[in-house]
Amino acid sequence: MQKNIEESRAAKFSWINITKNGGKELEYLRRKFGFHELDLKDCLPPLQRPKLVARPNYLFMILLFPVFDRKTGVLRASEIDFFITPKTLITVNPKELAPLQEIFTKCRVKKNKCLNAADLLHEILHELLLSCFPMLVHISNDIDNVENQLRSEFEKGTITEILRIKTNIVNFRKAMQPHKQVIRSLIAESPKFFPTQKIKIYFENLVSYTKEIWDLLNNYKDTIDALHETNVSLIDFRINVIMKTLTIFSVIVFPLTLLAAIFGMNTLGGMPLTNHPYGFWIILGGMMFGALGFLWFFERKKWL
Repeated sequence: MQKNIEESRAAKFSWINITKNGGKELEYLRRKFGFHELDLKDCLPPLQRPKLVARPNYLFMILLFPVFDRKTGVLRASEIDFFITPKTLITVNPKELAPLQEIFTKCRVKKNKCLNAADLLHEILHELLLSCFPMLVHISNDIDNVENQLRSEFEKGTITEILRIKTNIVNFRKAMQPHKQVIRSLIAESPKFFPTQKIKIYFENLVSYTKEIWDLLNNYKDTIDALHETNVSLIDFRINVIMKTLTIFSVIVFPLTLLAAIFGMNTLGGMPLTNHPYGFWIILGGMMFGALGFLWFFERKKWL
């Protein structure tokens, strides 16, 4: 068996976990199991949309789950492909989903954990959905931090942080949106392969997880959109304050600059105060009086 193809065997069931979705690995699946070419092609990059396809002798399912990149702080989607038969479960994922690898390791140690495809598939989906909740908590904490920044003091990095959180929520929503429908399709198609009653009991619980995750994502989306609008309003307000200050400064300085320019023209004869012993101080005092007059006027109009 190839390096990237791992297998865990029980008495009447086996789980094949493929950790690289390359041409050699998919050719192995085609030769050994005779899976449809279109299903094998969907396992190749780029990411495909989540779906369930019912074939005569197996089910093919694609799901996306979020993966958190600790270096960049950004969430991205990771695809996991399932080939489901009564006696074999095949998963294809390039070691990006830690819960999947942990379950496979446990199955290799304890063979009784992999008794049938229904139980194993439920456990895999259950753990993958549960792994979403810590990421949701992380997003919630990021939103709280941004909200505290907006309440305390404006920071240049706030808009960048808001955009990062919005990107994470959008990527999370893209991955999770079709889960409910795909799992319901699995429940509808699975009686050909599994006991119907067991599937309904187990997998309806997974549907409730998808609803809870989706509701939280909607709530986070509304919250971060509101914070984004608040941050934009604060930026506009600060820009308006700066522009008002600069405008007032210009109104005060312009007449003083004009007055200084007039008295600086040496070509004119008979310029008043030019020969006065205290002319400089009189002109300077007039300029200061004019500046104070402008400030008093602006304060009275409550423009300051």
